[in-house]
Amino acid sequence: MGYICDTTDSGFSKEKIAIDPPEFFGLYGKVPAESAVVLEEGEQLDPRRAMKNENVDASHTWAKERVRELIAFVNLPSPEMIDGRLELLADFWINIEIRGRARIYQKKVHRTKGYVYYETMQVFEWPNMDKSETFKMMGRQKQDHIDDKEEGSNWIRKSKVDEMLEKQRKEIEREERDTYIRALVNECGLQKKDIAPAFDLSPQRVGQIARE
Repeated sequence: MGYICDTTDSGFSKEKIAIDPPEFFGLYGKVPAESAVVLEEGEQLDPRRAMKNENVDASHTWAKERVRELIAFVNLPSPEMIDGRLELLADFWINIEIRGRARIYQKKVHRTKGYVYYETMQVFEWPNMDKSETFKMMGRQKQDHIDDKEEGSNWIRKSKVDEMLEKQRKEIEREERDTYIRALVNECGLQKKDIAPAFDLSPQRVGQIARE
């Protein structure tokens, strides 16, 4: 499908395939418009997770990136594994019935009830692709993904991300406070007992900070 749908001058290639979600979304900023991109192992797009480097869930990221005019394919072992929010962003469901044949459904959303349903469009067939370099590379990527003991390390729960951000924010605020206190005591000559109430600290603690 990638070879058919990619209408760029260079065409579809193995560089437009990813097996990790961060790498997949990174393709949106690299490949030209009208490219086809593929995410293998799409069940990793779990709405309970957040991308470690962007701190947003996958559906939010995908929604923003749709403006780049790419055709994205997300491979899943079963349609039941796709998150409902991601399903709303999809346009078609391609069901591989047997090797070399797929049935294509167009996704629609009921106007009043809001549920998703599908209408059959056509049956699509293609030749054996086992010997293509792209197919071989996809196989290697999958095997590497299975063997990688660090698999999943790019993803953490959103609650954990929020906790890390809050901790970092407090550390930055504390460093700025301490720098200001040192300047007031050591450079401006203010008394510790006079500035302690402004920072909700004891004079002893202000003195410790000033000496650090």
